[in-house]
Amino acid sequence: MSSAHYTDGIMLFGDSLTQAWSDGSLSQRMAEHYSRRCDVINRGFGGYNSDWAIPVFEQVFATKEAREKGFAQNVKLITIWLGANDAVLPSSPQNVPLDRYKANLVQLINLVKDPSSQYYSPETKVIMINAPPIIPDAWVEARIEKWKSFGSEGPKPDQNRDRKVTKEYANACIVVGENEGVDVVDIWTAIVDAAGGESDRQLAPYFYDGLHLTSEGYEVLFKALTALITSKFPELDPATMAMRMPHWAEVDLDKPREAFDKVKKGRVAGEL
Repeated sequence: MSSAHYTDGIMLFGDSLTQAWSDGSLSQRMAEHYSRRCDVINRGFGGYNSDWAIPVFEQVFATKEAREKGFAQNVKLITIWLGANDAVLPSSPQNVPLDRYKANLVQLINLVKDPSSQYYSPETKVIMINAPPIIPDAWVEARIEKWKSFGSEGPKPDQNRDRKVTKEYANACIVVGENEGVDVVDIWTAIVDAAGGESDRQLAPYFYDGLHLTSEGYEVLFKALTALITSKFPELDPATMAMRMPHWAEVDLDKPREAFDKVKKGRVAGEL
């Protein structure tokens, strides 16, 4: 057994919507939310779809053997947020047909939940997040502006997204969750409800380019996700989790090392 100690972690897994570390992003909010309680691990990969996510998952999620040997962190919760890129129109290389997208989500879930999987982790809670709504005109405009900024090289970007198609993928994620017994944060509905409707004008404050979320958009997601965690997995509510290392006021000023030695002994005994 390795003597190294890895604190518990929460893994955020997905595409660029997960990858973002901008002010107010999901990663930033979750890291602050779990400060000194649990490590928040960002494993978002911009542009990726569910086809590519499977081999990536097999590299970023520790095997059961590695965890048992003490070589890796225990992931207490993983969010799987895929679908925005799968839902691009078939002309795009990122497109994944709807049925295969659903099958890929099932495979990712089973990598964690199936006892025969080498990544089996019964203590890991799984939450999926579906694709948010999009603003197609704003998205193609943003792509054209980027194209211009690079000197207008290559063909001019055309529209590769459709809101109705994206909604099919968002709904499919919910169906997979129901079938597999996995909770889903329905960010599509949450943002539409927060916006008061589904028009471009109403959705605009929640997206900075028609696809990627603003801080306001992430706030909607963060509230929905943390409410679900508190409701379904109260042991993962930061308010109920022990703080990593003693509060400074608990440290004996004359014998400070004793407080930390106690933590170390508890860790060895499996108390932390």
